[in-house]
Amino acid sequence: MDRARQRLLAARHVYIVCHITPDGDAIGSLLGMGTALQKLGKTCTLACPDPLSAKLAFLPSARQVISDPPTDQDTIVTVDVSDIGRLGSAYVAETFRSRPVINIDHHVTNTRFGSINLIRPLPSTAEVVLGLVRRLGVPLDTDIASALLMGLITDTRCFRTGNVTTRQLRTAIALMNAGAPLADLTEHLFNCEPLSTVRLWGQALAAVQTRDGVIWAEISQEMMRRSAATPSDADGLSSFLASTAGMDGALVFREQEDGRIEVSMRAGPGHDLSGVAVALGGGGHARAAGCTVDGPMNRARVRVLDAVVNALRGEAAPGRPEAGALGPPGQAGGA
Repeated sequence: MDRARQRLLAARHVYIVCHITPDGDAIGSLLGMGTALQKLGKTCTLACPDPLSAKLAFLPSARQVISDPPTDQDTIVTVDVSDIGRLGSAYVAETFRSRPVINIDHHVTNTRFGSINLIRPLPSTAEVVLGLVRRLGVPLDTDIASALLMGLITDTRCFRTGNVTTRQLRTAIALMNAGAPLADLTEHLFNCEPLSTVRLWGQALAAVQTRDGVIWAEISQEMMRRSAATPSDADGLSSFLASTAGMDGALVFREQEDGRIEVSMRAGPGHDLSGVAVALGGGGHARAAGCTVDGPMNRARVRVLDAVVNALRGEAAPGRPEAGALGPPGQAGGA
């Protein structure tokens, strides 16, 4: 924490970036970190490789977010990025190697690719950012608090996940006392689904399948076109499937434009799919992980489903790779 604080206090222009196909924790952490540094007088470039959906772009500071890779900024900060493959087009190897990279994250599978790694096993990256904001001495205001509460409630599904403790509730109270509107945030994040999401989920749910305690759905490019959907419209489907009674795991396979398959994984209580995700080139948490594998869909389904079923049966998953240094983008997918 101290090294990150010292680097940011010395920085003049900071490039802050979150992961591809962003969720509320990624965007909330991005906006919260950027707003805090701006209050310290720093010039900040806020970036996300993929466009923000309307569902995530409702906070005023979201208008600052661009998709350009870093250029002449003196410091790079990544938020909620478990490995450099999750940076997509924002990753430029030469640029990342030539300046300090502060890696702020909460994923247990983080590959520690930064020159400074601020990794904490908390329910959300927003909580890690909050700790750094406090260490920087930036007072919480409505903008910072709203962004960070957005991250916290997204990754805890409104405090419903098994890793929520009184600490997260106290954090939420502090953010609300600073002006974060909990009701408004939950309304935007959980009760404002676009019609394209409803249409896409309808197609996927109509063809749901199960095997050995695993339930899964598949989303093809044709389904995306028929629904006029974007990748963010698939968000939340794996968590919804995981709520199915009698299931130990849930998967969503989404065909990307390049033919590769993004896989979102959810595990029931007492199960851990993070090792499977890492072995397949991805990462995440014990109960929420993901990866991106080669297509076509039928081959990806067999490969991933076999690995997941074996893991849930208690068989040893393939070994995890050692945390590596900064290198070329990998195959990580969304958790």
